[in-house]
Amino acid sequence: MKEQFVICRFGEIGTKGRKAQIKLKHNLKTHIEKLLPQANVVIEGGRIIVEGESIDIGKLLYIPGIVSVSPAIKCEKHIEKLKEGAINFSLLKIKENPNIKTFAVRVHRLDPLYPIKSPDVERVVGGAVKEATKLTVDLTKPDLFVGIEILKNGAYIYSEKLKGAGGLPLGEQGRVVSLLSGGIDSPVAAFLMLKRGARITFVHFEKTKAEKEQVEKLFTHFKQFDPKTKLIIIDHKEYLKKVSEVLKRENRLRYLCIFCKHRILSEGVKIAKKIGAEGVVTGDSLGQVASQTLRNIKIIQKGIDFPVYRPLIGTDKTDIELLARRIGTYEISTEKQLPCDFVPKHPVLKAREEEFERLKEIIEKELIKQ
Repeated sequence: MKEQFVICRFGEIGTKGRKAQIKLKHNLKTHIEKLLPQANVVIEGGRIIVEGESIDIGKLLYIPGIVSVSPAIKCEKHIEKLKEGAINFSLLKIKENPNIKTFAVRVHRLDPLYPIKSPDVERVVGGAVKEATKLTVDLTKPDLFVGIEILKNGAYIYSEKLKGAGGLPLGEQGRVVSLLSGGIDSPVAAFLMLKRGARITFVHFEKTKAEKEQVEKLFTHFKQFDPKTKLIIIDHKEYLKKVSEVLKRENRLRYLCIFCKHRILSEGVKIAKKIGAEGVVTGDSLGQVASQTLRNIKIIQKGIDFPVYRPLIGTDKTDIELLARRIGTYEISTEKQLPCDFVPKHPVLKAREEEFERLKEIIEKELIKQ
């Protein structure tokens, strides 16, 4: 089996101080090694190089902290070897795709001691490729892109950059509890926290078997980002049935969504405290549904003395859906239409705190009786 090389790039890590960079790079290297135990992983300055046979590049794209990856070939840094490597690389690509007519060479010199500047390497190597292949240079939209990255241990030649998850390595910010439904928003909210370095424990409040199955698929998908993520499922249907009965008696069924979300958030906080998490994450987007108006969010969170993170709060539905598609959760979230059986016909948009407190006292007494 032929040996493969993959260039892994990171963005934000490179903006940190020297000590922080060393720690973050090491953590990222460790995550890659756990995911690809047969590969050799080396930190090379501003890059991490993964070397081995049959490398699963798809797995690398899901690792938080990696901005992009490129399958590559390796060659020596001497200019003649660079010319030879670029020519062979280009001829191989032309063999794979005879329709290639134009090309461009771009060089990134990450070894500060390399004696030739990047534009000069581009000119010399580009001239050699042009002569050997008879292709035309097109610096705007080439059919073939020949990228060269010059590092201390050698040079790497590639033609594509595949977009990764980005952000920071897992675990840098501790653990959070993420409330997960079968919808579009909550998985995106969880992803945004995950890519900021937070490990996720998912909690789902089950109302229907169909939604539970959808959540389990989302959870399986997230294990690609973090193999150690966990899912806790709590029955929510019986609670909603009992609360619905009380609210109907009080002619306040419109408040059901408020109590539903309040219970979910309260129980999520209890779990977060129990497992030592640093906060609870929700998929709230301001004004998107009745329970997510400013007034209702305030009431739902009433009495909760624990950090609640809402990474989507100022994001519109179109942007959320675009991100869901990119991270691979949109198709899972939309494969079944799962309307909530408990949503009242006209849910309250601006609940009153005093009424919420009155109803809450009645509900708590009823639940204690039962």
